[in-house]
Amino acid sequence: MKNKLIQAIGAGFAMTTVGALAGDFSDTTTAVVAQPSGGSGNWCEAIGDIGTVYKDKSNPWIQEVKFFGRAHQQWGYTDGDDNGRDFSGDGGELRRLRFGTSVEFLNGFKVLARANFERGGFRDTSIRYDGFDELHLEYGFGDVGLLEDFTLGYGRYKLGFGGEEFESSKKIKTIERSLLNNYYAGDRVTGVRGHFEVDQTIYTYGVYNSDSDPETFGVWDGGVIYHLGAEFEALNGDVNLQGVYTDADAVEDEVLGYEWAVSLTYETEIGRFDLFTNATYGEGHDGNAVYGVVIMPSTELIEDKLEAVFRYQWAHSENDGVIRPQSRNVRNVAGMDGIGLPRGDDNHNFYAGLNYFICAHQAKAMLGVEYEINDGAVADTEATTVWGALRFYF
Repeated sequence: MKNKLIQAIGAGFAMTTVGALAGDFSDTTTAVVAQPSGGSGNWCEAIGDIGTVYKDKSNPWIQEVKFFGRAHQQWGYTDGDDNGRDFSGDGGELRRLRFGTSVEFLNGFKVLARANFERGGFRDTSIRYDGFDELHLEYGFGDVGLLEDFTLGYGRYKLGFGGEEFESSKKIKTIERSLLNNYYAGDRVTGVRGHFEVDQTIYTYGVYNSDSDPETFGVWDGGVIYHLGAEFEALNGDVNLQGVYTDADAVEDEVLGYEWAVSLTYETEIGRFDLFTNATYGEGHDGNAVYGVVIMPSTELIEDKLEAVFRYQWAHSENDGVIRPQSRNVRNVAGMDGIGLPRGDDNHNFYAGLNYFICAHQAKAMLGVEYEINDGAVADTEATTVWGALRFYF
């Protein structure tokens, strides 16, 4: 019954989109259908424009209709050792395949739906529907008292906790985010979200349930997750401060897997370098603390075409047996050789890479080398991964 309801919602949303397109032929609007602006082979501009199929801010009913998608293919070769046990291997993965649409209507409302279509994984690409990535309805109230650009919405969201996770996968500079980021990223969440600005500080707020089922949009009979973020300029850079708290026990918490965490990100420019730094601290439901830092400088070797990036990450757990190596590709390759990698309490990760921009972030090629160390009472893992990736979105 629930699946039929979701399908009905999706069908209704598709019909809404078709209705918006029908506005092109309405006698009461002056609709403009967006055309690729590149022309004459300028396909980079065409990629940027092709998704906007309808735009007419003067139409009181439908103001804009967009389609969008992303396809991320990657490959990695890993060679490693754990307590004298060698493992090595390679494999490819269709990392992300997502398509969606958004409609702005009634001068303030916006509905967005995006679904996943990759259901396989490492060495097992399978293209078929795999649930909603995000699906939410928002309304922009404009300025309300001291609050500027106040918005409120409900639905399924990406939590976006932490400095690296806050950046969309369309524009991340490394092929995979750091282990520290992935430890605290959590799953998609369902609930209320919004943002507003006060005195040049942008606040993001959210209240979500702790149920992770993508088809039911969560169940409000268990735990509750609270999220608050603030973005502002300071010290000649951009600061992003976030906190998240789970009012749930370990059984009810299907989304985060920890009780609370705080994250502080600072981004600035030093000469020709962009510098990203992040510190994260949190505690699990058992009281164990996991914390660490990420330092990531990057610079353009060729303006707008070739970028070099380096990342160092350190993650530490107060109790041993919590931190394990990245699943991509270290654990995947070790598992193929029949080796289960133990958890430890210290993880060091070094990444160096090059990003070649074919059409900015919308079409780019990425190369990287990653060296990871995971230590603990029984963990003694070292692994090197050579990465390659192609990223595309429109």
